[in-house]
Amino acid sequence: MILTVTGCIVLFLTSLRFAVALVNWFSRPYLPHVGRDRSRLPSISVLIPVRNEEKNIGTLLGTLVLLPYEKAEIIVYDDGSTDSTAEVVSACARVDRRVRCITGDDLPEGWTGKNHACHKLAEEAKNDYLLFLDADVTVGDDLLKRAVSYASRHRLALLSMFPRQKMRSRGEKIVVPFMFRILLSLLPLFLIRRCRWSSFSAANGQMMLFHGATYRRYRFHERVRDRMAEDIEIMRLIKRSRLRGDTLVGRKEIECRMYR
Repeated sequence: MILTVTGCIVLFLTSLRFAVALVNWFSRPYLPHVGRDRSRLPSISVLIPVRNEEKNIGTLLGTLVLLPYEKAEIIVYDDGSTDSTAEVVSACARVDRRVRCITGDDLPEGWTGKNHACHKLAEEAKNDYLLFLDADVTVGDDLLKRAVSYASRHRLALLSMFPRQKMRSRGEKIVVPFMFRILLSLLPLFLIRRCRWSSFSAANGQMMLFHGATYRRYRFHERVRDRMAEDIEIMRLIKRSRLRGDTLVGRKEIECRMYR
């Protein structure tokens, strides 16, 4: 009897997760394309916290400076790198004045390193939207335009995205799709924007686009300063504050290789 009940519970939970995965598949939670007109796009600050990212930061910056988005600044926070990260950023800054690097200071008590770095970056940023990126992502030439247009149209305080994962080794091709299927079976992503309950929250710290004025008012990273999963906590905070957030799945516009 106990085995039968257990089997029914397992079957129900498995079916439920399969149904959630199907909902996410058919709802197509992707960033829509927009037209060519860029004249009305608000300004954006691209904010990148780094520590020992010499192998990644040059590629990301090299892509960002070529993006067709005029009202942009790029700020890198070097959190005590011991490799050549700072030199790579400085070399890029000499070529493009929109790029600048700030040197990290001591970590205050009660903060995680990334939350403190993001908080300091936000204090430096002056533009209408704040885009936090991890150094190991790669972006397409229309990411900024599409992300800002989507966030503006839906009046979002936060837009987050799960980058498409690059897979090269055999192990990556086995592990990464399995992890991604698990992720997409946990929560129907369309409910993040449409449902006010903070339980329906998901986000990814690799890409988080904030409405600048809203961020400056709520100081999100400061309010979750000691949290390791700050991305999800911020989305929950946004919902509890009666603000709007959304999380989408990336395709070619943002990618990442998780394991190297």
